[in-house]
Amino acid sequence: MSRPRALTCEPYALYCDEYELTMAQSFLRHLQTGLVAFELSVRRLPPNRGYLVAAGLEQVLAHLESLRFDAPALEYLRATGAYDEQFLQHLAALRFSGNVEAVPEGTVVGADTPILRITAPRIEATIVESWVLATINHQTSIATKAARVVDAAAGRPVWDFSLRRVQGPEAGVAVARAAYIGGVAGSATVVAGQRLGIPTTGTMAHHFVLLFGPAGELAAYEQFLRDYPNRATLLIDTYDTVAAVDRVIAAAHDTGVTVTGVRIDSGDLMAVADEVRRRFDAAGLRDVHIVLSGDLDEYRIRDLLAQGTPVDSFGVGTMLGTSYDAPALSAVYKLVSQQEGGLMQPVMKHSTDKLTEPGVHQVFRTPAGDVIGLDDEDIAGRRLLAPVMSNGSAHDVPRLQEIRERALAQVAALPAEVRRLEDPAEWPVARSERLRALRRSLGARE
Repeated sequence: MSRPRALTCEPYALYCDEYELTMAQSFLRHLQTGLVAFELSVRRLPPNRGYLVAAGLEQVLAHLESLRFDAPALEYLRATGAYDEQFLQHLAALRFSGNVEAVPEGTVVGADTPILRITAPRIEATIVESWVLATINHQTSIATKAARVVDAAAGRPVWDFSLRRVQGPEAGVAVARAAYIGGVAGSATVVAGQRLGIPTTGTMAHHFVLLFGPAGELAAYEQFLRDYPNRATLLIDTYDTVAAVDRVIAAAHDTGVTVTGVRIDSGDLMAVADEVRRRFDAAGLRDVHIVLSGDLDEYRIRDLLAQGTPVDSFGVGTMLGTSYDAPALSAVYKLVSQQEGGLMQPVMKHSTDKLTEPGVHQVFRTPAGDVIGLDDEDIAGRRLLAPVMSNGSAHDVPRLQEIRERALAQVAALPAEVRRLEDPAEWPVARSERLRALRRSLGARE
């Protein structure tokens, strides 16, 4: 299957914890290579989250399809002295051959809900754990954060400005993709436009204005308008934001170029934006858009709009793309079933506060919430987990725009108390009686 270059992976599988490789070697030595089923879920929701937007599935499928240990990877492992030649030869020939079922990307889910299931030979399912967890953790966290920010913006476009604040430039592509799923209008990350077709945007920078000096602010605006007559958004808070408006108006008059918008990145955004709007309107420039940025998040956006701040769109960076306010999730990848005597049998971990759900599951979506049952149950509701990969080959994946539309529609349909930014109710998730009975039969306490 052809994929955007942003979603392809390097042709080897060293993106794993060492313990995954040592376990895999032990499994091979003791011929424990039968089929197993692992399910990934987020054990609990972070503070002030009533739901999650599932994301990252397409990257997972791309990784599984490209899974291989190339010659340099094998030479590195050989040099460590930790792995025998039989295991290294096994890795040299290894390709992912399993099946994956998952909820569609962009689906709203609650706590402890299976997001995907991998059924594969034990070694294959083991060595992909860290990569799968890292991807779903990150992408789901960012998509959920973006959904909250977009919700708070109440129909005004939100743009991803996060590239300069994320954990490395390649993370910028992943953040742009997840944020777009969550509903942002586009990104300032140009490579995300190239690789994924995400709409891009940008404004002038402070150092362009500084190039002309304090006395040359008018000249800076005139030059930028001539350079970009069809898309000029001027940054007006380099010196005096309110005084800059008069220079923007003069620049538009002198050049004959229509000003698309202005961006304000600092100060009392409500008070400054109000005066900026008043001055543009008085000059007959009612179509100039005001873009606000500067460490914005869903809470500040909500408060700005509650105060009646005149704003047409928002740029959100630091608070969107970093763990500062898009928290890491407590996602887990747990064995739920394994092959014994030719049949798949449910298994369950009994660790205190970390008990796992036994058996192969299905998520049934109802208007009142989700019910997690066993896969062969017939429960009223839409089945969310569906096949997305068979025998190591991924099925056709939806377009990014379709994933985004799904997320926007599902978030909009959530009850207001679940969408609440602070102290929300959690999207309800229940267990079927058959699943509860299976847990009890394996020694779980209710």
